[in-house]
Amino acid sequence: MRKKVLYVILFIMVIGFGYTLFYFNQYSIEDERASIEANLMEWHNKGNEKEIKFDILKVTQIDDTNSYIALFETADKNIGYTHLLKGWNGKYKIEQSGWGTNIASYQDLKTNKGMYGILVGKNPDLQIDHIIAESAEENFSFTSTVSKDETFLVYEKLPSDLKSTFLPNVTLYDEGQNIIAPLSE
Repeated sequence: MRKKVLYVILFIMVIGFGYTLFYFNQYSIEDERASIEANLMEWHNKGNEKEIKFDILKVTQIDDTNSYIALFETADKNIGYTHLLKGWNGKYKIEQSGWGTNIASYQDLKTNKGMYGILVGKNPDLQIDHIIAESAEENFSFTSTVSKDETFLVYEKLPSDLKSTFLPNVTLYDEGQNIIAPLSE
């Protein structure tokens, strides 16, 4: 009987040790810009012949969640983002990342406290005053002012009763309420 208890305890300890190693291996990115940049380059450059370089512009925590967004710029001046999760060891892991050639982009983001709408982009010559993101089928929208920022990262908590958290109608406006560009076209 004592041997069985000893084996069970030993088994639980081995499983716990294995899980701890796995966890610390996953959440290994230090809470500093250089570490995030290096890991982001490694994340995107795996299997690529041409190395892509990134410059982290800022890292922002999404409200009181374990999710952080790192806004970055590529060498060819495109703006992108990386969704980072912060573990209980104080380090990050990359959950998703992307960039594009559009002036702005929208992404819905799942956090440990619900869904958020994320807008990232650049504001050349500070032409964009505000952005409106709207649901196609439901009566929901949010407006974000970006008039003072050359690059922007804004987010909004989405209602939990939305059927679709992806807001396809994103429109950029200037100070005079004129449409600069709808992103859906």
